[in-house]
Amino acid sequence: MVREKLITTLVFASAIVAAAMVADFAITIVILHDPAGYTPFVTLGISTLIAIPVTYGFVSGRANLREARDSLAKAYIVAQTARADAQSALRAGEEARAKAETDRATAIEASRAKSEFLANMSHELRTPLNAILGFSEALSIGTFAAKREEYSRLIHASGTHLLGLVNDLLDLSRIEANKVELHDEEIELDDLFHECAAIVDPGVIQKNLKLDLHIATASPYVVADRRSLRQILLNLLSNAIKFSSAEGRVELFARTEPDGGLSLGVKDEGTGIPDDEQGRMFERFGQGRHDISHSHKGTGLGLPIVKGLIEAHGGRVTMESTLGEGTIVTVWLPPERIRTRSKSSVA
Repeated sequence: MVREKLITTLVFASAIVAAAMVADFAITIVILHDPAGYTPFVTLGISTLIAIPVTYGFVSGRANLREARDSLAKAYIVAQTARADAQSALRAGEEARAKAETDRATAIEASRAKSEFLANMSHELRTPLNAILGFSEALSIGTFAAKREEYSRLIHASGTHLLGLVNDLLDLSRIEANKVELHDEEIELDDLFHECAAIVDPGVIQKNLKLDLHIATASPYVVADRRSLRQILLNLLSNAIKFSSAEGRVELFARTEPDGGLSLGVKDEGTGIPDDEQGRMFERFGQGRHDISHSHKGTGLGLPIVKGLIEAHGGRVTMESTLGEGTIVTVWLPPERIRTRSKSSVA
């Protein structure tokens, strides 16, 4: 910086001295015509003595002003950066607070749903247990000996229902722990569909429903865990039957997708599910308010189990529903699980 000031001072001082020499010559010789009064060395000395300090002061002032201006600009940039950082920190704080509030609301909702689930599950478990205990006690009394066969049948039905609830809980716990074990085999869809239809037939008859089986695919074989796939379809059929009105229609379908995969699903003409509740139906303890308020409410385990089992097969599940018109729940199997025909039939 000092070197720059000295060089600039010398340049400007030389120009000033030269100008002073030219002015002295012009005034003394050209204008006054006084050669005797022309003293160039005196003019040189005086102009040099005056020009150098004055010029240095001027140059230093300009340099200091420029330095101050640059420092001010840097300070402004630093202030702007600090302001931007402060605004960013403020936004981050607001986002963190909003996230904390969302997490709190989610936790409260999860706790509420879990409490409702546990209360409902307690009722579901107590009902068959009370039946088993009550009818077992009645069998021990001679008065009810004539009804032994009927009570035995009711005890067996209650025990079967209780076992189903326990199996659902165990399945859900395995799904949550990512410990689902699949025993893949080649399954013919037509056989599986008729097997599931036979199992749910009592419910179909009770409500006088029409159950259609529709397989629209040239690939009637899938490679999957038979128990899991049967449980998926039975859960979907049970829900459809439960929420269907008497003399309604339920369809169990299969069709080939453009990507070579296969979609399986159940369509009903039942009560339907509101749009704002469809997403939570696949969550743990995810009964919708519509389901909870329904006279035939369930445990809320069916669809979460469906979701976990189909995802274990590399697939996914979707739901389409219109309140008052019905619901379609579809599970999608990837192309690698589809077979055009059974390997055992190949010569």
